[in-house]
Amino acid sequence: MAISVDNISPSEYAGAMLFRHAEVTITYETGGVTFVPATLNMNRFQNVIVTLDDGSDNNVVWDEANDVLLVLDGTGSATEVSAGTEVGVHVTGIGR
Repeated sequence: MAISVDNISPSEYAGAMLFRHAEVTITYETGGVTFVPATLNMNRFQNVIVTLDDGSDNNVVWDEANDVLLVLDGTGSATEVSAGTEVGVHVTGIGR
């Protein structure tokens, strides 16, 4: 399994928007790891905020157009990390 959601916090609402926080472990796959609203028990994302939790210099971004999380090496070259690399992230899904 490429993504494992370890802990989802109780739902928080800001007006009509749902904020859902989770600790996620990613086993990276070339091209990104699928990350859809159902991963956080949501119906749709308005935005996703992702922060690395592994202390590395890598960068993690949510690619909205392709519904994937990308993990890029910390060299600034925008090169993906190797397939099979495991990283921990904190994710906040904003939507409904």
